[in-house]
Amino acid sequence: MTLLAPSIPIENIYYLFCYAWDRFEEAKAISVEGISSPDLPNLLARVLLVGTRNLLRRGLDRGYQPHEEDIATLRGQIDLGGTVRLWSRRARRLHCLFDELSHDVLHNQILKASLCRLAKAPTLDRNLARDLLKVSRHFVDVTDIRLDRRVFSRVQLHRNISGYGLVLRVAELAFDSLLPAPGRSGYQFHDVLRDERKMAAVFEAFVRNFYRNEQRKYSVEPLHIRWDAELISDDGAGQLPNMRVDVFLRSPQRQLIIDTKYYSDALQTYRGASTFHSSHLYQLFAYLRNAHGAGEHTRCDGLLLYPEARSRPDAVYRVHGHVVKIATVNLAQPWQLIARRLHDLVLEP
Repeated sequence: MTLLAPSIPIENIYYLFCYAWDRFEEAKAISVEGISSPDLPNLLARVLLVGTRNLLRRGLDRGYQPHEEDIATLRGQIDLGGTVRLWSRRARRLHCLFDELSHDVLHNQILKASLCRLAKAPTLDRNLARDLLKVSRHFVDVTDIRLDRRVFSRVQLHRNISGYGLVLRVAELAFDSLLPAPGRSGYQFHDVLRDERKMAAVFEAFVRNFYRNEQRKYSVEPLHIRWDAELISDDGAGQLPNMRVDVFLRSPQRQLIIDTKYYSDALQTYRGASTFHSSHLYQLFAYLRNAHGAGEHTRCDGLLLYPEARSRPDAVYRVHGHVVKIATVNLAQPWQLIARRLHDLVLEP
C-alpha cells in the first residue's frame, strides 16, 4: 500500500477522528475553529484542557474503592488476621476492610497522567503546558499511574461517565502521538497520519459514522457477504472467507456498498497509462455480484472512495447492471464542503 500524507488542516484531522470515534456531537461543544495550533499535540492539548475543565465544573466521577484501615469502631468487615496481630501488640483497634467513595478511579487516573504527559510535548506552547499542569493539580486525591496502551482498553464507559468519552479518546490519541524520545528524557511527536493501518481504519469509520449521523435516507448497517458458490468437492483444509463490507447503506429502493481506501493516489500507472487500481475494482465487484446473488432484489450499487491527494477521479460506470462510482473527497477543504461532498456522493445518478 502507498501511504497517504496529505496536507490536512489540524482541525479537520480532529473532526475526522471525532467522527471515527462516534463522538462528533460531543466534539461540537469544544469548538476548534479559529484556534491557531501548529501541530496535533497542541490541538489535542487544547481540547483535553477544555474537556477536563468541563468535567471539573460538573464534578469528577467517583467510585467505590477497596480500603483497609486500623480503626477503633467496626466498619465494613473485620479482617481477623490483621485484628489478631493488632491485639497481640495490645492495640485496641480493629483491622477493617470496606469500600470508600473516591475520585481515585481509573478514568481519572488516565486523565491526570495524560495532562502531565502532554504538557511535556516538545512543541507544546508554554502557556498551554502550564495550564495543563495547573488543571492536573485538581486531581490531588488521584493516584499517579504510568500510561501504556493497555490501560485505555480497561476503562468501561457507562451512562454515568459518558462525559468522559471524548476526553479519554483524545487522551489515547495524544498517547499514540507522543513517543518516548530515544536516549533522553521527554517525548517526541509521532505523526499518526503516517500510521498506515490506523488511518485506513479511521477513514473507514469516519465515512461510516458520517452517514449514520448526518443523513436519514439510508440506514447504515453491517454487511457480511457469503460467496454465491456451490460446493462441488472438499478434500482438503480451508473454506471460502466471508466478505466484510466497509460501509453499507440501505433504503427500500437501493443498496449502496462503499469501499474506502486510504491511498496517496487513486490511480495506478502501467506502461505509461493511468488506470484505476484493478485490485480495488475486483474487490468491489466481488461484493456487488455476491450480494446480488444472496437473494436481494433491490438495486445494488458501489462506491470506491479515496481521500483526494495526487489525483481526483470522479467517474461513474454501469457494470453488469450495477452502477459503480470511483471518487475522492478532499479532506483539506473547509469541513462544510467535505460534508456536502459526502452527501452528493450517495445521490442516485
